[in-house]
Amino acid sequence: MEALSPKEKASPQDVAAAAADLLDQGAIIDRISRPLTIAALIGLMVGLGLGLGALLIASLLLVALSGLAETYLALRTGFDSALFRRLTASHLGTDLGKLDAALIELGLVTDDKSKHAVADRALGARRLLVLQGSALVLQVAVILIATAFAQAQVN
Repeated sequence: MEALSPKEKASPQDVAAAAADLLDQGAIIDRISRPLTIAALIGLMVGLGLGLGALLIASLLLVALSGLAETYLALRTGFDSALFRRLTASHLGTDLGKLDAALIELGLVTDDKSKHAVADRALGARRLLVLQGSALVLQVAVILIATAFAQAQVN
């Protein structure tokens, strides 16, 4: 297998394949986040009925909202992964006109955003994955901080 020299660029198909593989990792993030989100939503419903403290309710609300944001980002990364996989399979390369036309017709992108190359689209999709991971990190951080604070209150 020959390595690329610094002057060689990856083909659009290779970039699309790598982006699809990277975005597939968003499913792992979603599988971790989803139970936390569900638990927080259940905790909110029960906690509001039982009159739990404001700090606990606020923590549960923040975990739930972060989880809902993560779920939205999971949908986006999953969709983008499927689009990149389709680009890889169809060998469209840099001819993205039909895909862009379909996305514009569905109202998923605006005309000005449809002019980006595959590599630029991959970078944008990667940003979504980073945001998705950040939402999970926020969920876990809030849970850990709230747990530590509750434990300190008991002692």
